Amino acid sequence: MTGEEFIARAIATGSLFGSGVGSSLEELDHVIPLLHVDDITGRRDSRTLRRDYGLFEVTCSDAPNWRCQAFSLEVQRLLHLPELRSEVADQLGIRFEQITSWTDVQRAHERIPGRGTLEALDESPGYRLFQERQTGVTIHVVHDPSAVRGDFPGHGDVWSLQITSPAFLR
Repeated sequence: MTGEEFIARAIATGSLFGSGVGSSLEELDHVIPLLHVDDITGRRDSRTLRRDYGLFEVTCSDAPNWRCQAFSLEVQRLLHLPELRSEVADQLGIRFEQITSWTDVQRAHERIPGRGTLEALDESPGYRLFQERQTGVTIHVVHDPSAVRGDFPGHGDVWSLQITSPAFLR
């Protein structure tokens, strides 16, 4: 599968590999066999776990039976991490390019039967946000005509996406 297809599927389903908001961390461990770093913060009854897989970040709560509260897909990291692109291709079967065009993701999204509607939200400095409210996905796209592909993604490229509970987007 290509990176654009994977991103489009995540947008359409609000999940990564079938795991979404509310999934257990144990379930996620079975579907993402990548090396990761855990960062646990907070106090005894209100601890938060942030697990960073390089391309994916997952935020969990409800220790010790951690439940996923949010996911992010940090697409911009792939530009400078060819070993991460290789690991994702080898371990997960997803072939990402260094940079992912939002137009390519939109085309892949349009080919998914039963997909929801992508809404363009207000622009923030340097970014344009798109949202799929039914699945809880927000996509950050570089929106700066002076941003040229090079050291960073350029105008019209995907920076990242976040998956949260759709209830927070209504």
